[in-house]
Amino acid sequence: MDRILVKNITILSLILGLALGILAPIPFVGMIMLFILLLGSAPLAMVYLIMDGKLELTTTKDSILTGALTGFMANITFSIAYCVVMVILSKGFHYTPNFFLTAMIENSPVWLLGTFIIFLGVLCATTNAFAGFATYYIINLIRDIYENNHKNN
Repeated sequence: MDRILVKNITILSLILGLALGILAPIPFVGMIMLFILLLGSAPLAMVYLIMDGKLELTTTKDSILTGALTGFMANITFSIAYCVVMVILSKGFHYTPNFFLTAMIENSPVWLLGTFIIFLGVLCATTNAFAGFATYYIINLIRDIYENNHKNN
């Protein structure tokens, strides 16, 4: 993987994490955003980059590294955006969609929040590495089926 590809993956995952983090405090939408963050950010980023022509998956190692990088970076911006939105909602509008998380964000020391964010980042990196691995095999399966169908015609 070259630097330009890593930069593209990082920027795309940061934008995705920011969008998910801003939408997460909405009731009933937050769980969907968290599910997309945990399992869907790597396939979304990989499919977008493949369709744009910037990513060519040749090995499983590339797919696992792409998934892990996407998951970790998306989680970091998701957590930062979510914390900022929750503090604004709590302090400015006296509204807390999740009382436990709002209390933790407002009352915990910064080092504890940082540790928690990094722990969740590693969890997201692991789950998205698996999702990237699965995406690689699904894309190859679709390519093989397509080639077999058009080979016979």
